[in-house]
Amino acid sequence: MPLPDNLRSFGVSNVTVIHAEGTADEARFEVEAHIQAKTGFFAVDTPIYEGDVVEFPDPRGGLDRKLAAQVDVNNAGGSLADMAHIHVTWGKAPMMRVPPVRRLTIDNLHSMVVDAAGDLFADGHYESAVSEAFKSLDVRVRDETGSTLSGTKLMNQAFGGANPPVIVSQETGQTRKDEQEGFAALFRGAMLGVRNPKAHELFKPQDPQQALEYLGFASLLHRRLDASSRATGSGLGFE
Repeated sequence: MPLPDNLRSFGVSNVTVIHAEGTADEARFEVEAHIQAKTGFFAVDTPIYEGDVVEFPDPRGGLDRKLAAQVDVNNAGGSLADMAHIHVTWGKAPMMRVPPVRRLTIDNLHSMVVDAAGDLFADGHYESAVSEAFKSLDVRVRDETGSTLSGTKLMNQAFGGANPPVIVSQETGQTRKDEQEGFAALFRGAMLGVRNPKAHELFKPQDPQQALEYLGFASLLHRRLDASSRATGSGLGFE
């Protein structure tokens, strides 16, 4: 439904309405509106709500930004139906919010995951991409510890026990012990629940979102290894 003719006669501008700016739910759409210094007028069916941000060209150059501080829907019926409109009172718009990562993509992940799985993921070979990502994790732990083991046995020796060779905890005291045990379980679980071929029976081969979430898990563990340390006198080079 367009703006009423009496409002259109004063001139309209193409504006962008931004809902939930800077969040995962951000949505943008363009509509026509009559813009004044302190208020704006929109068609009655425009999905604009209090808290939305409106952007429109500034005649001095660039963009002006306004906050929809108050939204009044004027939807009278009968002979006044053709006057229906939304009247928005402006507030001061917040500074533009841009989240550090607007949308997760494989390019955001750890470089070792990208190297191992990037081409496979791009070509749609999602199950193989996940398999190679977790294989890279297994190979990295083996290389960094000098172990000849792999899978859960490797993770148990690398991160478990009273004096684990690889320290992935970053806290102190009891919290340090709890964090170490927790991440040891995550490394073991990654081998048992994801890399284990039997676990792939639960994998959806044509689901890129699921694959990306698995790759994100592998990336998290690689980053934890980046920040890990080696226990003094732990005797690296397992038998």
